[in-house]
Amino acid sequence: MRRPGGIGLAILTTLALALSAYGAELKIAYIDVQRILAESERGKAVKREIEKRGAELDKIFRQKKAELQTLREELEKQSALLSEEARKEKEKEYQRKMKELERFVRDSREEIRQMEVEKTTALLKSLEKVVKRIGEEQHYTLILEKQRSFILYAPPELDITDQVIKAFDAAKE
Repeated sequence: MRRPGGIGLAILTTLALALSAYGAELKIAYIDVQRILAESERGKAVKREIEKRGAELDKIFRQKKAELQTLREELEKQSALLSEEARKEKEKEYQRKMKELERFVRDSREEIRQMEVEKTTALLKSLEKVVKRIGEEQHYTLILEKQRSFILYAPPELDITDQVIKAFDAAKE
């Protein structure tokens, strides 16, 4: 069984050999994208925005659930007093509202998931521009992402995450 990252290691080795053949300096760094999204002001702002919308939807959910509970209690209290037809009508209304609540929950989850995807995608596109600019300005040969690059070990001095967080927060892109 092959080790994960074996391909990455082969590519790095090939790149290092090719560059050394041309006498170029190999300058490598890595970043932790998850940490950037969690610690940068822009990432925190997106998280707050998503949480705010989640709280709004949760408030609506609680209201709808309370209405449903009230309807259920009314149905139970009035059950003996209502005609068969009226009782069935109230039960139908209760079932309809129950399905509406279930649909609301599904739609709310999908809305939050979609919002997370859209906002994270936009952040990542902006982050990519910042990382590219840092790479070009500081003449990096390669900037890797800590999680996806299967970095099993790298000295901490190669981690430029803090620098990228500062640049990302300062960027208007």
